[in-house]
Amino acid sequence: MTSTEFFNRWIVDERTGERRLTTYKLTRADAEKAFPGAEADLKTLEIRHLPGAGKAPPNSRPGREWS
Repeated sequence: MTSTEFFNRWIVDERTGERRLTTYKLTRADAEKAFPGAEADLKTLEIRHLPGAGKAPPNSRPGREWS
């Protein structure tokens, strides 16, 4: 398991020009792709324990392993 930080991000709305908080929490990598230069709102920190890359979460599906 890997601990991953998720935050809501401060972005500038392209339509209104106003600074606002994203609806969803994003990882640093995902935020950089979606909103380059967005700032993390440190008050919204959420740490999630995720399986390593390429591994299915335990008990994610009954029966055989995914192919």
